Amino acid sequence: MNRAAVAAILTALACYPRLMLWLERPYAVLPMCIMMFVCTFVLWAFAFAWQKPYAGREVISIGFDPRIWMAATVLALVWGAALHFLIDPQMRLVTPKEFPDSWTSWIAMALFSLALDPLFFTFAPFAFFMRLFRQPRLCMALTVLFGVFVLFLKLRSGAKLPPMSLALELTALRVAGGFVGLFFYLRGGALVVWWMVLIQQSRHAFDLAASH
Repeated sequence: MNRAAVAAILTALACYPRLMLWLERPYAVLPMCIMMFVCTFVLWAFAFAWQKPYAGREVISIGFDPRIWMAATVLALVWGAALHFLIDPQMRLVTPKEFPDSWTSWIAMALFSLALDPLFFTFAPFAFFMRLFRQPRLCMALTVLFGVFVLFLKLRSGAKLPPMSLALELTALRVAGGFVGLFFYLRGGALVVWWMVLIQQSRHAFDLAASH
């Protein structure tokens, strides 16, 4: 409970800049931060309570395996390049507001992605499914399917539906990314996953540097 509370506070603080830029009504930021704390507290509680007993791995691993970190770095660089050249040009036409237009917005979006995406798509759902089924392969598949379901909801909530080809590409990337994230999470812990997300988010920083 203590670890979940501390992690939820840090998560809410990391999400705060993005909420400040995202919400049109500044007075709604504080209630949103409180809601963020409550929701992420529950998610972190899933991970801290069930990851170790049922998956046999700590959420945050202290050990350092250079092979895991090197492989994660190389794969994240390749993944980021694929997103930059293949997906981002199409997504800018569909959801332009999801791309930073200043260094302030990039920092806010990067912190938000680091704090929330791995927790919501990897750490918490995998621990939850392991608590229910205790079959790693099945739980990995269910975690990935959860990510695909959230992607489906996100695409449907947009002002206009993306082209079918783009939707299929995004689904394939979500499936592949889900399994890759779980693979490194179960071998290197949360730190490796955060490192990979940071590398992928850095592609937007290069875009900003090039445009200025």
